[in-house]
Amino acid sequence: MRIAVYIFCLLCAVSTSFAQDRIPLSSVEIFGELRLESIAEARANKQGTTANLRWIIVNDLDSAEDVYLRVPSADSVVVHAAFLSTDTTFVTGPYVRANSWLFPEDPAIVPLRIQAGQQVKLNARLWSASGRPFSVKNVSLQSREFTLGQSLSAYRQFAGRTEFNGFFLGAVVFAMLFSLLIWARTRQLVFLYYGLYLLGAGIYSLVVKSLPYSYLARAAYMDLPLTYKLGEPVQYLFFGAYIAFAFELLDIDHRYLTLSRFARLFTYLLLVCGGCLLIYNLFRFDYLLQQKAFLISRMVILPVALILLSYIVWQVQSPVKWFFVVGSSLFFLGGLLAVVVDPKSRHLFFGVTTLNPVNFFKTGILLECLCFALALGVKIRIQQKQRDYATSAYIDQLELNRQMTQSENERLENMVRQRSEEILEKNLLIEKQKQSQMRSELQKQIAEMEMRALRSQMNPHFIFNSLNSIRYQIMKKDYDQAVLYLTRFSKLLRYILQNSREHVIALSEEIEMNRLYVQLESLRFSQGFEFILQIPESIDTSQILIPPMLLQPYIENAVKHGLVPSARQLKTLRIEIKEIEGGCRIIVEDNGVGRKASSLSSKFDGKQSLGIKIACERIELFNAGYHPVIQVLIEDLFEDREPSGTRVMFNYKYT
Repeated sequence: MRIAVYIFCLLCAVSTSFAQDRIPLSSVEIFGELRLESIAEARANKQGTTANLRWIIVNDLDSAEDVYLRVPSADSVVVHAAFLSTDTTFVTGPYVRANSWLFPEDPAIVPLRIQAGQQVKLNARLWSASGRPFSVKNVSLQSREFTLGQSLSAYRQFAGRTEFNGFFLGAVVFAMLFSLLIWARTRQLVFLYYGLYLLGAGIYSLVVKSLPYSYLARAAYMDLPLTYKLGEPVQYLFFGAYIAFAFELLDIDHRYLTLSRFARLFTYLLLVCGGCLLIYNLFRFDYLLQQKAFLISRMVILPVALILLSYIVWQVQSPVKWFFVVGSSLFFLGGLLAVVVDPKSRHLFFGVTTLNPVNFFKTGILLECLCFALALGVKIRIQQKQRDYATSAYIDQLELNRQMTQSENERLENMVRQRSEEILEKNLLIEKQKQSQMRSELQKQIAEMEMRALRSQMNPHFIFNSLNSIRYQIMKKDYDQAVLYLTRFSKLLRYILQNSREHVIALSEEIEMNRLYVQLESLRFSQGFEFILQIPESIDTSQILIPPMLLQPYIENAVKHGLVPSARQLKTLRIEIKEIEGGCRIIVEDNGVGRKASSLSSKFDGKQSLGIKIACERIELFNAGYHPVIQVLIEDLFEDREPSGTRVMFNYKYT
């Protein structure tokens, strides 16, 4: 009866202290765990949810006591404890690295030691990432015995899961290393894809973890935000590697184009989605988005995978098909069970919370790995048989080749004797042809040297005539005309020097050079003359190749010996190009005094047209060294039986 009255009075005192946020440790020692009620409201923003809580804890016992503040629904907990003489700040929570946890097995616990009769003011700041669980209503204060008992119970509950995770990781890592070593030796893509698939499964086993009761499980808690960011994208990526492995294993690429294209597209989709989700998570993590991605991806991946698996069962022919089908079926069964027992699945959730979805999923992967290992073994055995058969066939072929080689050698010996005589005869013929070719080359080189020599004679002759014209203008004291003449002459000289190095030039360039020359000559004579150029559009003068300075001597002769002595009022120099059969015709025509009067004037002056002579020699050399042939015809023009000019015709034929 006294004990009941004492407990009733104590509860009344505790109730009064809660209203004032003063918590006596005696109540914690009696009940083991005391729920701390608070009127603080949570504040949410884009980064997460926060709340600030305050309590006053009084040790009303006769000895120092250890007490544990437990905040299970927050990612980060910062507690500022104000003792009588010192202040201490504690930081813990799942988002804190495991080696900084205040309680080794549970990041939600903050241990406090309070001396007898001491009062501690606690200011706690709680924070959870956006979408993560958060609550201020399940904060509690626990005694040492209660906390250790709870930790021991949790360890016993999760020991089997922890051991299974270690076994799963060891098996997957061993199989992955074995597969990658075989790929490094054989370079077969099937082992590379299988190794990448197992690598993704191994990473997943670390990311999707249990309580940190083992070293490997604690390693996953070293950066908890990163593990949440990797969890869903890694599954996309290793499932893409799984599809690529399946198609290499069954040799689908080469035989089933439609299925291959669809599966390749689905693989690319998985890789792109996984990569995009990973990048998004690294920069802006959203826990709610991971839950949606989990549900949507399972609703898409599982049906599509089942359709592909059904198509493989009915259509694909492969000696390892049934190993793959059984393994994939076990994998999908494990994935399906994981979905229906996971509370995140919502409408698909069966409501059984005691089952662990991760264990179902990993068990499916282990059984699938066993079937795939058997499939790879069978595939290797088949390939070995094929290599043995190929080796045997190769040896037989070598023996057949040896026999054929022996008979062929005998036949070839006979042919060699016959061919040797033929080769001797052909060598004599080839030697004669080489000698003939060398003679032709030497003759061509001699002709080119003669042409260069004639060009070197032509250029000084033209320059000499032009300088005489400039001297004539200066002697007349017509300095403006001399300057204009000298300017055009410099342009013409630059053009001549540029083309003097060429064996042949385009007719268009030759005409342009002579246009400059005619302009100079028209400045030289006071009366001047009319220059007419007629070229039809159908003739491409840039494609007609002639020796440089071919027309100039004839144009100079027409101006100097034809137009200058003429007494006509209207003097005309005309250049015309016409099409003829097999080529074209270039006409240089003047209405001067004609060749007879010009010849008398030349004899009276005691001079000969050196330029015409050089031009004729150059035409002969051009005809000897090039395929086109140039013929020169000179015709006298008459009007009323009187000489009325000269016409020079160049017949340019391609054959």
